[in-house]
Amino acid sequence: MKTGKTIGNILLIGLATTAVRLLGQLCLPAGEQSVLSPSVFARNGTMPLAFTLYGILAYSLIAALFLLIQPRMPGRGLTRGLSYGLCCCAIWTVYLWEPLPHVAPLDRVTYPLVDGLALLLMGALLGWRFPGPGQRAERRRERWPRAPLLVLVLCFLAGRMALYVGADLYSCFSHRPVFTLLWCLLTGGTVACAMAWLNRFVIGGRLRRALTLGGLLFGGNLTLFNFFMPLVFAADLPDLILRTLVDAAAVIVGCLFFPAPPARGLRHGR
Repeated sequence: MKTGKTIGNILLIGLATTAVRLLGQLCLPAGEQSVLSPSVFARNGTMPLAFTLYGILAYSLIAALFLLIQPRMPGRGLTRGLSYGLCCCAIWTVYLWEPLPHVAPLDRVTYPLVDGLALLLMGALLGWRFPGPGQRAERRRERWPRAPLLVLVLCFLAGRMALYVGADLYSCFSHRPVFTLLWCLLTGGTVACAMAWLNRFVIGGRLRRALTLGGLLFGGNLTLFNFFMPLVFAADLPDLILRTLVDAAAVIVGCLFFPAPPARGLRHGR
């Protein structure tokens, strides 16, 4: 596919995903919180425009990351795209469950639903517009690398503990430490499984794969996810940047322990 057509398809997917996300937002009940002040966009009435423009950019870039793994993915287009969309859904959902003082209990249900719907649509559109050559994989049972998964979870937990104890990260850790630590384990485990699955489709040496997985496929996704927040609230940007960098660095270190993906016996099919 030519570069111009590829960029056009990515932008159209970003636009369609943003439209669905905005429609979902209109269906959500109005939430109330008194912890964070409204953002400058919310105060001057430009938040819908800012959200739309940023949404197109963010979802387009997340869609573009799919092209890093698409050539090595088995199956047909729709299956590939939806698998990638589900992977993004899993990561976004656990981060939306993060114990934070301003998050209302209902938001932990409604926001994963509307964000998940948008990401699944993105995945379906990716599978449709970028179907690939129709490769078929030889059926064989692949074992999950249990030790590297555990290492990545521990790296994530260590990074978060350093932030909670040493950097006084904005969180509920001071008054809900057990719940916060359980969230860290759940999130670390979810991210580890997602990275282990994506690792099968990333080529290169150990460092290159770790940077691609932790820096781009996870870190890029997380950065774009986190910076939706300043559109709505007057967020602490240094805090937001620090948590994003530390989480991404922890995942990069953890991904260094993943084994090289097996050679895939792929053949072209109709």
